[in-house]
Amino acid sequence: MIRNKIYLIPNLLTMAAMLSGFLSIWYSYTGNLHNAAIFIIAAIIFDGLDGRIARITKTTSSFGAQLDSLSDIVSCGIAAAIFIFEWVLKYTNIFYNPWIEFGLIISFLYLASVALRLARFNSVASNDFFIGLPCPASAGVISISYITANDLGIAAQLYSSIFLTAIIVLSFLMVSKVSYFSFKNISGNEKIKFYWLFSLVIVSAVALINPPIVFFILILSYIVSGPFISFSRLFKRLFSIKLTEEKSKDER
Repeated sequence: MIRNKIYLIPNLLTMAAMLSGFLSIWYSYTGNLHNAAIFIIAAIIFDGLDGRIARITKTTSSFGAQLDSLSDIVSCGIAAAIFIFEWVLKYTNIFYNPWIEFGLIISFLYLASVALRLARFNSVASNDFFIGLPCPASAGVISISYITANDLGIAAQLYSSIFLTAIIVLSFLMVSKVSYFSFKNISGNEKIKFYWLFSLVIVSAVALINPPIVFFILILSYIVSGPFISFSRLFKRLFSIKLTEEKSKDER
């Protein structure tokens, strides 16, 4: 009986993430983009907690994984795509009718990228690294960008024109083969866990100064880390090939 109740906890958190995504869609529809952004962030937090708690309590299941993906398509896919359309494309002076159709295309491009990313995640086993940018990170930088832009007083028209390009880049990174650290095995390594907890304390302390900007920098750093990891691996591979060729020449 107790075991069954424990199984419910991760699934309830997943449903909380889905509910947050649904509320974000509602607030985007009513024009309250600040609350829409807040609920996308809430969905991402719940999404991070459900998997972590499932692994800690050893209650991971195929059902939970499928439910998590459905929740992600709502909160990080549909909710974020509608948020993009309402903020970046519809409520600025950049696009006028009939260019509104172009806004729909960009929003759908993002949504399709999330769907493809989730489909690959469910079919390809991953441990230390994710293949492609995780959609919660993508949705996170979109929502936190809106809050950060408002805090800094950046003109919506200027920022939206820049962010339009960023949406296309995010869509590409999600379906790419760029590697991203998964943070799944932190608890298994005491040394890594110590540095992780220490970093978490420092970041939490700094975040008290200006949470939106700090979290924006953190998510942006994570997004940039993927191409950096991939280029580092490529450089090491090329360097290893070069050393092998030079070694074979010396042996001759």
